[in-house]
Amino acid sequence: MFKKPVKPKKASLLFTLLIAITAYLGSQASPVFGYYVALLTMVALILASYTNSFWPSKEKAENPLVFSLFWGLVIGGLVPFVAVNFAEGGMQAVFDIFKS
Repeated sequence: MFKKPVKPKKASLLFTLLIAITAYLGSQASPVFGYYVALLTMVALILASYTNSFWPSKEKAENPLVFSLFWGLVIGGLVPFVAVNFAEGGMQAVFDIFKS
């Protein structure tokens, strides 16, 4: 049922880091940029679903652009948001994200 995961290529990881830093800094600098990062994250989710590039497997290597775009935007946009809410209000604040 599940394919055995393998390590992503180094270029994919480097590009992911670059996108994550850009997404984080840009969304902190401008609300409009943050809005576009959120929209682009939704597009990247659809694109990664369509191409099945969430994570590489032995049978299929990742598409470096789709993989990096998806994980970079998730790490740069979503993870800091959840971490800040957790730091300010604990697990209850994280649950409140999904309740509202």
